[in-house]
Amino acid sequence: MQCGFKTSSTLRRALVLPETEYERILEQSGPTNRNAVSVDGAGSFPPYGTMAFRCEDGFFRCNNTLQCIEQSKNCNGFPDCDDGSDELECDDDVGRNYYDHYFRKRPAAINDQLPYTTCSWNDANNTCKCRGTDVLCEYKGLTSLPSVLTSENVTLLDLTGNVFIELNMNVFQRFPKLSTLVLRHCSIERIEPVKLANSIDALHLDQNGLTTLPDNFFPPGTLLRILVLSGNRINRLGRKNFVNLEFLEELDLKDNQIDSLTDDVLVPLTNLRILYLNNNRLRKLVPGMIPQLVTLQTLSLAKNQIETIEVCALDLPSLEHLYLSENLLTVIRNDTFGNLTNLVGLFLNSNKLTHFELDAFSGIAKLATLNLQGNKFDRIDRRVLDNLTNLHHIHFTEFHHCKAALHVRVCEPKGDGISSNRHLLDNPVLRASVWIMAAVGIVGNLLVLFGRYMVGSRSSQAHAEHSLYLRHLAASDLLMGVYLGIIATADIIFRTLSCQSSTLLLTLVTWDRLVSVTRPLYQRSSSKTRVILRLALLWGIATAAAVAPLSATEYFGPHFYGSNGVCLSVHIHDPYAMGWEYSAGLFILVNTVSLLFIGISYLRMLQAIRVSRNETRNTLNCREKVVARRFAIIVATDCVCWMPVIVVKLVALAGKWHRV
Repeated sequence: MQCGFKTSSTLRRALVLPETEYERILEQSGPTNRNAVSVDGAGSFPPYGTMAFRCEDGFFRCNNTLQCIEQSKNCNGFPDCDDGSDELECDDDVGRNYYDHYFRKRPAAINDQLPYTTCSWNDANNTCKCRGTDVLCEYKGLTSLPSVLTSENVTLLDLTGNVFIELNMNVFQRFPKLSTLVLRHCSIERIEPVKLANSIDALHLDQNGLTTLPDNFFPPGTLLRILVLSGNRINRLGRKNFVNLEFLEELDLKDNQIDSLTDDVLVPLTNLRILYLNNNRLRKLVPGMIPQLVTLQTLSLAKNQIETIEVCALDLPSLEHLYLSENLLTVIRNDTFGNLTNLVGLFLNSNKLTHFELDAFSGIAKLATLNLQGNKFDRIDRRVLDNLTNLHHIHFTEFHHCKAALHVRVCEPKGDGISSNRHLLDNPVLRASVWIMAAVGIVGNLLVLFGRYMVGSRSSQAHAEHSLYLRHLAASDLLMGVYLGIIATADIIFRTLSCQSSTLLLTLVTWDRLVSVTRPLYQRSSSKTRVILRLALLWGIATAAAVAPLSATEYFGPHFYGSNGVCLSVHIHDPYAMGWEYSAGLFILVNTVSLLFIGISYLRMLQAIRVSRNETRNTLNCREKVVARRFAIIVATDCVCWMPVIVVKLVALAGKWHRV
């Protein structure tokens, strides 16, 4: 793409069809050609002499059979193709580089397998270790280079952890074969320019106190290939800082305070392949910041404060990996990456992206891995990704975004533990369990209600209050059974209403039984009005708890219930989503307090039963004990139901906090 001119793709998108019309045309034209190829991308024809076989969108052909498997079955750890080809070529080698580029091994680690030997110099106070041609003087309290240090055959000199506040690089001229010099954590604040070229191939000056480099720091003829300046306090770079570094292949400037760049700073680096600028203070990328480095293959701009990327800001024809994660990007404009024709890995995760223009990814047809996790967009138009025909791995935060990338073989996440892109209940065991629980919940609670109304009409006034509580408890649990039965169109209000009312009703009934068993002779008020008011208050609290997230309050966000396909507000897959404190309060605090009260109360009742066993044969007391035992079974089953929810919610919160 030529900068300054409107591209043909932009002109083509000047008049675009609405997405719904676009999808209708696709459906009429039949399955797309891209899924006609086999899973490994070889594009082989079926082995039975038939015409080319094509799978519908979202399905992929197995290599040697006519099977079509859905997208989520690829690389899921279980062979779904008869030939097992759906589990081949699953490693995201491009994505793995995202983590590899953050960490650097110690330069001396390459010889860790060699034994230590006696050094040719031996200062009693500062004894260094030697290993082959490596001299390791780490954390020896040195303030200057010892004059007795041998200069023969030393290829690596590691001075990490010593103190050289002002360093004269010319002292290393006496090491004619030195290729790697390590000066990490040496408190260097000022450094003198090198006067004569030397043999140093890799220079590590990271984790010091440098604020800038002197002009013409490197003399003509410098052979340096690797320069590491990370972890300093560099805030500005001049056009003469990197002159005479035409052989430099890797420049590491991460973890500094750089807030701007001009292209003349990097122009001398004609052979640069890797550039790390992550964790600085860059706010935008505009033309004139990064020159057209024709050999650059990896560029990391992660963990800056970049809000915008202008078209033509990145004109790097050989770039393969671009890291823009953990910035402040909100929108990707048309042709932002149009000049990165060889890009295979693009990492935009952990930004604030809310919108992609239709040609946001035009010009990068070779892209194999795209990471969009940790962003704020609710949906993405499938046309945005359509031109990425070589995309092999794509990463979202929500699995339903995979509907926009049905042509991509591996889309993550494949689900949220409950649903997938094609199934509300993705697991067959879970699906069967829900139907069984729904049937038991509906039939069982209807029987309880019928039995209680039949028994209630003949029961004494002493048990009328208890019977009324049990009817409401059965009605509450019946709502959960109904929810499970119509889960595809579940009413989110009934779902939370049922959960919280069941817990509160159990607490109320436990209190009622506790008073009856521990104080059997106490004359309790049998006012029906008081009982109804208690139940009305309890249902009101449960209803308010269910309805509150449906308000227009910004705290809950737009998807408190809709964050998963079955409208669960437990938020296991994203425990710190908007309104997470409210969810934790309901599922952990309220239920834990209720279960503790219920457990302690029944222990108290059991104790009262044992004490009174030989002291009284009162008929009323015996009847209360029988009722308490029966109801204990009901409470125990509800506790068994709720304890896993509380534990899983706590584990989710703890696990997410640990990762952060």
